Formats: sequence, structure tokens, C-alpha cells
Amino acid sequence: MRQLGLVVLALVVLAACGIRPTGVIPGLEAPSGPVENPTPSIYWVADGQVVPVARVQGSLTGRDVVALLAQGPSTAEQERGLRTEVPFDAAPATVDRVADGLDVTVSTDVSLLSANAVRQIVCTLLDVQAVGSVNLRGGGHSLEFRKCA
Repeated sequence: MRQLGLVVLALVVLAACGIRPTGVIPGLEAPSGPVENPTPSIYWVADGQVVPVARVQGSLTGRDVVALLAQGPSTAEQERGLRTEVPFDAAPATVDRVADGLDVTVSTDVSLLSANAVRQIVCTLLDVQAVGSVNLRGGGHSLEFRKCA
């Protein structure tokens, strides 16, 4: 019986170990915001249609997207019939995150962009960063709340 008492006493002492109970320790909030796609598709034009093309590009910024589209597809992509309708003078561009998506200001008049050029910019940007919509501005004009369609 004495051994049992010593065992119980030892368990109580060891279980406590001098650590006092505490309340719940608050942590930081989980990260929020859009997640950047590390391997976005680039949208080119083929046979009059805007098509996504997988390209190992790594991380792209919005500014990079417009510059890349304005430069056009690689030689290998051109040989496959891909082209761009985004004019070379559309770059440089600024891209800002806003509550409903992205505000993009290009260096050309957006009212002169073809429908395919607008789709190329909007779809590639939304593939890089999944946000609500894209507002395109340039040359004193704007195209609001564009989605990839």
C-alpha cells in the first residue's frame, strides 16, 4: 500500500512538472487574398480565336503579362500558328490590385484594341492572379469589369 501511495505521489509530481495551464493562445490570421498561379497560361490568337497556351514561365507580374503579350509568341509558337493582337506600344503597363480585381493602365488607347487583344490581356492576367475582373485603361478611355470569356 505504501508503494502505491509513493507511485501516486510520483505521478502527481511528474504530471505537473511546474507547468501551469493557460488559456488558448491566439495565432496570426490566415493569409488572405488571391493566390498567384505559378504556371499561368499565356493567351495567344490562333485562327481568329484566343487560346490558352501552357508555357513554363515562372512567376509573372501584371506588368510582365502586358509586355510579354505585346512582344508576341516565341518563334516555336509562331510556327504553330500563334500570334498576338496586343500592339507593341501597349507596354509598359501598370497593374494595381483593387477591391473588385485589377486596374490596368496600358500605354495605348484601349478603345483601339481589338476584342481579341482585350481578351488576351484580361484572360492572361486572370490566369496569373485569380481575381474578380480587370479594368483596362489607356488613351483617356476605359473598359470596365472585364472577365475572361
